[in-house]
Amino acid sequence: MEQVPVLSLEQADLIANGVITCCKRNQFAPITVNVLDAAGLVLVSKRMDGCAPVGIPEFSKAKAYTCIVTKNCSRMFRDKYTGSNEPGKYCQMTSMVAITDGNMAPFPGGVLLKSADGKIVGAVGVSGASGDEDEYCALRGAIESELGLVTVPDRPSCSTIKDK
Repeated sequence: MEQVPVLSLEQADLIANGVITCCKRNQFAPITVNVLDAAGLVLVSKRMDGCAPVGIPEFSKAKAYTCIVTKNCSRMFRDKYTGSNEPGKYCQMTSMVAITDGNMAPFPGGVLLKSADGKIVGAVGVSGASGDEDEYCALRGAIESELGLVTVPDRPSCSTIKDK
């Protein structure tokens, strides 16, 4: 029987703390971070002081959940269905969000986490700053955890980074 990699609570907490550290270091707006396991269940959810208690936490979770469902980052989910300007694809994307009762989010801030051998172990969703800043913090949290995880995407798209 195939071994399925598991993201532990301790590892998820390490990633979430790294996300928050990155956000503070870059002086981004306060965020909420959710780290989900490979089944799409929340392992850790943290909301920074000053982050809106309504909406933002749900967006954060939806971004991570989108990664688990699509096996990609939330930015790529959006781009797949909006890049060609085809109304049918856009309708498909919005229908997917509706069918999952709003549990998916077609905007940046969700990062897929894989083991070194390519198995999905979870996802990080961040919301509260700009989408690019959310995604950057999610990436840095995963990378700085030093757990050897592979992230999707593998590099940031953020232009407002203060740390290099």
